[in-house]
Amino acid sequence: MENVVPFRGPCIVFANHTHTLDPFFISEMYPYTIRWVAGSYLFKMKGVSFLLRHLVHAIPKVQGRSDLETIRNISRALKNGDIVGLFPEGTRSWDGEMMDITAATAKLVRIFHVPVVFCHIEGGFLNKPRWSDKERRGPVSVRVVKVLTEEEIKTSSLQEITEITKKYLSFSTDDWQESAHVPYPSDSAAEGSERLFYLCPKCHRFSTMSSSGRTVTCSSCGLSATFDDYGRIKMNDDYIPYTRLSEWHEWEKKELGEIYDRAEEGSTIFTDSGILFQIPGKKKLETVSENFSVTVTKEGFVFIFATPIFCDGKSSERLFFPFSSIESVVINAKQTIEFYADGKQYRFRTALDRSALKYQVIYLYVSRGGK
Repeated sequence: MENVVPFRGPCIVFANHTHTLDPFFISEMYPYTIRWVAGSYLFKMKGVSFLLRHLVHAIPKVQGRSDLETIRNISRALKNGDIVGLFPEGTRSWDGEMMDITAATAKLVRIFHVPVVFCHIEGGFLNKPRWSDKERRGPVSVRVVKVLTEEEIKTSSLQEITEITKKYLSFSTDDWQESAHVPYPSDSAAEGSERLFYLCPKCHRFSTMSSSGRTVTCSSCGLSATFDDYGRIKMNDDYIPYTRLSEWHEWEKKELGEIYDRAEEGSTIFTDSGILFQIPGKKKLETVSENFSVTVTKEGFVFIFATPIFCDGKSSERLFFPFSSIESVVINAKQTIEFYADGKQYRFRTALDRSALKYQVIYLYVSRGGK
């Protein structure tokens, strides 16, 4: 922390994102006030909005989209001598591993030309995984790992800044726990993990996993895994060697891509029952259905409603959003999936025991050309 003290502002704070309270963890230990960049949906919640606007002076960001206004607001804050906090991943980790750190992060460092403080949140994911509704007993620590000075930025190429950013921002919960070996005990350690594990590694079926206590089990083939106090899993099948959540998740992401590639035109990849569908209204999103099915096909998202809805000036029983029209897919509170299509915002929610994550994973796979 003694390396941070000289930089009162302007300055940027970067950190990995694992826990809903990450901004508070860092702000609590940081010697100066930080203005955090926060998802714009949080500003629509009355109580939270008041705190963000008047106490934290947060900067809103539309998740999943290029937001020039956010860049302008960050620039204004830095010109005023403020400290701005950012989570370059844009959203919390699902398996404790760092998500993609793009070259755009390094470009921001170059554009703003102010010192950057790199922090690691250690134990945040194990204290409360994104897919869980319950906290575990265990510590969360904040570690400052690097202060990139303005002079270093001036004398470094964009490629060098990119390498520095990836080196000091990257954080793996699994790797950290290998050496830390800190217990996070909970009698319900597995509960909610079906929101992460949308594919069974034995029978390869979608949405068959269900959790109770420390165990997650496939209702189709009986495969199960037990969670321990250290964030590890033990499979009941010797042919499946996973001990880390991230190993299972990496497999299912790859498998989902292969299923998509093998699928024929018009065929169903997976389907769920929906409990909330919202469309653009005059001032805000309006709920138009709480009973529908959502299917992901080779071509895009298909919604079929139990009773017709009124959308775009006409009555519809079916809405189709081709992947080519979808600009972003993000997951907000309560497993709510928000996407933009042809410049319009939509929001839907499936049953809470179904994984919202698979919708984002398949969208990213398709939008990145099968990568």
